[in-house]
Amino acid sequence: MSSSSSHYPNPLKVGVFLVEAGTQFLDIVPVDLLSMLEKHYLDGVAQVAGQPELGANGFDMEYFFINETGKGPNQMTGGAKIEVTHSISTCPPLDILIIGGPMPNYRPSAAVTQFVQKQHQHVRALLSVCTGFLVALHSGIFDGKTATAPQGMLAGLKEEAPQVKWAEKRWVRDGKVWSSGAVTNGLEMMAAFMREEFADRKEAVEMVLQMSDVAIRGEKYKA
Repeated sequence: MSSSSSHYPNPLKVGVFLVEAGTQFLDIVPVDLLSMLEKHYLDGVAQVAGQPELGANGFDMEYFFINETGKGPNQMTGGAKIEVTHSISTCPPLDILIIGGPMPNYRPSAAVTQFVQKQHQHVRALLSVCTGFLVALHSGIFDGKTATAPQGMLAGLKEEAPQVKWAEKRWVRDGKVWSSGAVTNGLEMMAAFMREEFADRKEAVEMVLQMSDVAIRGEKYKA
């Protein structure tokens, strides 16, 4: 399935949901890969690559780093801290929402599920990374859809959440809902997302992916 970036507004409103203290730092890194398509960055990359004409294919982007309370900085794994820009009640409608992974025993509050449900109605794409699937699952976003999660959790999920078609893949797309398996699969998912959603800017996307050297091994684990 390919798409056209013409249905995306400019600027793009990109949200990163910091689920709780201890959100996996690497889970939110896919936003950095996406940001390489931002106008000022893409222009610099295009100049270095000797293809300055591709710089015109960039987006303006606005970033929203959200947690439940709006209080920050948000503690991440690895000792990192991320500045929080919005709470779930102050965040505006987004175009893209990336959900990083909490601890595997996390269960979202009613307020969080309402936030995700509301954003899901508006976004062009919702992407869960690793255990970020817990937020989408308990918000009902995966119901009736094909999705994935960390491999070690899939067997249990097939019994606990049979309303979801669980697939043992590195990433899965079902409409505008994307999900990835383990932590680093989030980058592969984002690369696939960029290729599909911005197919009309293919040369710029491929230039960015080549320069970032993201290993894309295919959806299937054995591929």
